[in-house]
Amino acid sequence: MEPADKSAVTPALPAPRGQAPDIYRVLRERICLLRYPPGMRLSEHELAIEFTVSRTPIRQALQRLEYDGLTTARNGVGTIVTGLDDLAFQEIYRFRLRLSEMIGDFPDEGEIPGALSDVNLLRQRLRCLEKNRELEVFWSLNHGLHHATNRLIANKALRETHERYYFQASRIWYSVIHSFLSEQLEDFASELEETARALATGDVRAVGYIQRNHIAFGLLRVEHARGNWYPQI
Repeated sequence: MEPADKSAVTPALPAPRGQAPDIYRVLRERICLLRYPPGMRLSEHELAIEFTVSRTPIRQALQRLEYDGLTTARNGVGTIVTGLDDLAFQEIYRFRLRLSEMIGDFPDEGEIPGALSDVNLLRQRLRCLEKNRELEVFWSLNHGLHHATNRLIANKALRETHERYYFQASRIWYSVIHSFLSEQLEDFASELEETARALATGDVRAVGYIQRNHIAFGLLRVEHARGNWYPQI
């Protein structure tokens, strides 16, 4: 199981032991950060050795990744990290816009104080990032905002779908973010500020529309960087 760059094998998260959900989250992060690039084969045997577990929790984690659309199982080959063609990305993009608009239909108002605390902490961390501009740190901040927003969704089906499509789209975003990092940093700061204001007033529906607008801004930049297509918003 060899990535193109052997220096990229160190995960951003420590390797957990024994728990399939934790292993799944680490593998998902590696895929989204392109540590495991599209086309790479993931060996159950090698992963079991790394995580010090039997193949059963590894297999469970890989099955979840396949459900997410991040891997695919091929007969005679094994589990392969999937790519994402332009048509699939268009579909994911448009669907994420709709998902964001639905957040206000299923609010979990009890989660508002915790989400506001999370967002304010992210604002503090972003100020530190503006000095060193590490891409993986910025990715973790975006993930933090997604998590804060996702916890506001009371409907389990919507919450899980919202999460799955976020991670599918994040791989494309991460692959080109270096070309518009300054603009994205400014946009992310604005999104955090707007989201904090909406949460302070208890307006979960506004949070969804704020996310929708900033997804549109960010992904237009992605497509401009890729030079393939310009979706209608």
